[in-house]
Amino acid sequence: MVPALAGAALRIVPPTDDFPALLASFIPYALLGWVPAVLLLGAAAVRARRSGNLARVSLVSLTLVSVAGLLASIAWQAPAFVPNPRPVTTHTITIISLNVHQKADPTAVAKQATGADVATFVEASPSWVDTLPLSFREDFPYAVGAPLQSEPGSVIFSRYPITSSEALPTSSFQQWSATVETPQLGPLRVVAVHPCNPFCGRKLWSVEHTQLRAWLIAQDATPTVIAGDFNAVDDHGPMRALYGDGYDSAANLVGAGFIRTYPANRRIPPLLGIDHVLVNDRLTATEFDTFQVPYTDHLGVRAVIAGTTGTSAPPR
Repeated sequence: MVPALAGAALRIVPPTDDFPALLASFIPYALLGWVPAVLLLGAAAVRARRSGNLARVSLVSLTLVSVAGLLASIAWQAPAFVPNPRPVTTHTITIISLNVHQKADPTAVAKQATGADVATFVEASPSWVDTLPLSFREDFPYAVGAPLQSEPGSVIFSRYPITSSEALPTSSFQQWSATVETPQLGPLRVVAVHPCNPFCGRKLWSVEHTQLRAWLIAQDATPTVIAGDFNAVDDHGPMRALYGDGYDSAANLVGAGFIRTYPANRRIPPLLGIDHVLVNDRLTATEFDTFQVPYTDHLGVRAVIAGTTGTSAPPR
């Protein structure tokens, strides 16, 4: 019950300091504490029905608190499993995103990009970008991002022309935005993000998330996709703030459930869902899944998106 209560407290009062933010990454696992707490405390309360008032009242109270915590935890996690469909008003495009960890297998990455229209990579060094197969560069001839210049950071590749680009405020890993002229949706803003994680120290996790959100708030209503390694789960305050600003997770829109992407390529399965694809209210998602490539500690994410009410297909 104690760790489950801690998870609930971190959900109700989102942390901004590094260590509590790290602990808050495990909020979804509070269910693993609430379930046995309800069962065991409930059984103890039944057995104590002939005990003294203090023991009986204490156990009943703890059981009721555990039931309330269990119901709250279910309410927080259940929306991820329930599709929230929006009307589809355009043809679809596919976007993939991966933290390549500066050494993901470039051939495997290119294979996973087959069929995609836009690919965003974070933590990509210039030398890693240079290793991408020629076939990939031919399929995605348009690109922008820090790795194409001098420093590791985000990079955006597109099958369609990139008409403008912008570097986001300076962060631990440079983040980029590009406007892609798509035949399906018309102009599409693609933002490749990678705020620092709680291990960075100096409250950079909170600072860089705040900077990212401020930049997004300042943008216009162009159909927008934000993809990358957010270093935050859905229950973290920064993600909830973005959802409050009108962005939605592609995974949640299709009811994909408990998506976990980190750490990958280990003996244990991924534990945390920190890689996301978000869309604003001009877009919807029709499919979402993850994929694995060697030599990176993240799973990639793939989303199929389309325009929704207020977005119509451009003339052909």
